[in-house]
Amino acid sequence: MIRIRDRLLTTIDLAATLILSTEFALAGARADLDIFGIAVLAFVGAVGGGVMRDILLGEHPPAAFRDRRYPIIALIGASAVVVAGLATGPVATWTPPRVIDVIEAAGLALAAVAGARKALDYDLNGASVIAIAVVNGCGGGVLRDVLTAQIPRILRADFYATAAISGAIVMVLLVRRTGASKSLAAFCTGVTVFALRTAAIFGDWSLPHLR
Repeated sequence: MIRIRDRLLTTIDLAATLILSTEFALAGARADLDIFGIAVLAFVGAVGGGVMRDILLGEHPPAAFRDRRYPIIALIGASAVVVAGLATGPVATWTPPRVIDVIEAAGLALAAVAGARKALDYDLNGASVIAIAVVNGCGGGVLRDVLTAQIPRILRADFYATAAISGAIVMVLLVRRTGASKSLAAFCTGVTVFALRTAAIFGDWSLPHLR
């Protein structure tokens, strides 16, 4: 089995793990989970999308289970939230929901970039690159919502998966059509995903609903 080793990809992946673990720990606090539940939610949510990505790409075991930095970083993110909560009181009461959403938007952007970049490293076709980016970006959030008994945000929040899809399209077009470097394409993709998701949060953008 061939494994792609890409230093920039690993850096982006670890950054996404830190941001998402913090966001998911905050979500766990808002859901009134205990400290263990917060840690579990932070870890599962932070690495879940990457694990799904690696399984789809045929990498076994997934990077999160081969590299100890992933669980350590996820634990750091969760611990920061727990310590802040113990030191200042219930963290969920002073963390505005939109702040949590913006943190998640940053994590979504980084995770989508990691998925698209890794799919390109495996020389997948454009549609597969987009699919992997969405799985990597949104997979952890789906697991979080399932564990906290909510309808997954990907199915109800407008411009969540849509933002990841748009960013992945930018990545494919820049690399495959214009010959841009993967590093430049990754930056543009991250900006696109974060900008669309943040604009949707503050602008209350929505796709049509049938109800």
